[in-house]
Amino acid sequence: MDVQYEVPPQQVDKEFHYNFPTEIERSLTSVFAPRNILIVGAGIAGISCALALSKELTPFVPDLQITLFERHDVLSTSGGAINLTPVAQRHLDRLGVLEELDKMGSEGGTDVDAIEMFSARTGRPLGNIDFTDANGNGFGGYKGRRVMRIILSVAMLTVVERTKNIKMVYGKKLVRGEENEDQATLHFQDGTTATGDLVLGCDGVHSATRTHWVSPDCPSEYTGISFVQTVIDTNSIKSPIHFRSTSMNISRHGSLLASFCDREHEQIFLAAIVQFNEAHLPYCRIENGQDFVTQHRIKNLLHDQMQSRFGRSGIPCIREMATKSGDWMLYPVYQVRPGARWHTDRALLLGDAAHAMPPRDESAAYALDDSILFSRILAKHRHEPLPVAFKAYEDLRRNTVTTAFKASRRMWEKNRDLGFLEGRLKEWTLPFYIRNSKEQREAAWEFDATKITIPAPVEDSSMYSFGKSDCS
Repeated sequence: MDVQYEVPPQQVDKEFHYNFPTEIERSLTSVFAPRNILIVGAGIAGISCALALSKELTPFVPDLQITLFERHDVLSTSGGAINLTPVAQRHLDRLGVLEELDKMGSEGGTDVDAIEMFSARTGRPLGNIDFTDANGNGFGGYKGRRVMRIILSVAMLTVVERTKNIKMVYGKKLVRGEENEDQATLHFQDGTTATGDLVLGCDGVHSATRTHWVSPDCPSEYTGISFVQTVIDTNSIKSPIHFRSTSMNISRHGSLLASFCDREHEQIFLAAIVQFNEAHLPYCRIENGQDFVTQHRIKNLLHDQMQSRFGRSGIPCIREMATKSGDWMLYPVYQVRPGARWHTDRALLLGDAAHAMPPRDESAAYALDDSILFSRILAKHRHEPLPVAFKAYEDLRRNTVTTAFKASRRMWEKNRDLGFLEGRLKEWTLPFYIRNSKEQREAAWEFDATKITIPAPVEDSSMYSFGKSDCS
């Protein structure tokens, strides 16, 4: 578990950052402060960045305009359910999103006190990843939550719609970007362009902002691991459910996440984390435009995979879930190796576009961390050229995400197909890892990106020169 959230007391920023400026401070707003911000990608990173920038910059830049460009014509419904840790919930609460989720009733997700770990082979409990303390209280008032990704997106967009200086534009696929001393321009596939003071690439692991502009020599790469997932009705399972809200069921053929994803526990999200041959990916992914016969073949193939991997589990309900012939979908997991360049003079990568790694229990929090921290840095460095803020942000985040990437890779290697003895060793050692990393996890759940000290501008000519990216 990454210890990125352990913050010494002296690093806590005592000055609450949403205080409104005086008239004198407004009059001193520099010509460097961006007034027209373009964000590529309307996922968690992009939307949270727009909301955070609006909160931080609007008091200083009254004519601020933020535009989100989404490549799809409508919100994507893919992606399944997402785990929100106490950190992610705290961030979403600060952005006004948590309130919208709560208004959605059962669809707004279910509380998660812990991820319960089991041996899929024997059913033996192996330990818990806790989102509450010894007294059952959330960290800083927040527990975990499991919610469908599309529902989270809808809640975030609801906040966007009532934020006057944020605009959403759909159907804009970026093909290239360019910049000069004064502005940056986005070129879209439909022949249109958009020009602004600052571009933020929040367009995910396959980021066009990165590959066509900021760091073209650092493409995404397949990890060798994929999700095979679906959603099933709880009442379709006749065997007793062995977990309270969320379980991770460990085997030598991968791991199977089984989690309620609504408040009434009427639906269960299933996601198998398994080794999957890259050469087979083109034949096992359901795409728009495929005929019914092709899609039916793919779903049956994935169903067979689930049966072969988890159909003989020692847990009755897992055996039953693995044999369900539902709408199984394959989602390959890609990464961006540490070393990618994160920025030019007027464009910056955030979230998975900069540092995609195999998902962990705090994956959504990383994108939210990026958004809030960069927004605070940009507000504090608004009197300086953009590269000053970019360098301050990178100095604060680069080592953290590199460490997290390495930890994620080590953890995900354990989901590859293992031999008999390796599988037993995995089961035996997991309880020790869970116990030994408990303090680090609890420190992580206390993290608050709004209270980290933001460094002041430093006179340094090197901040304007960018070396070659290194994705080796």
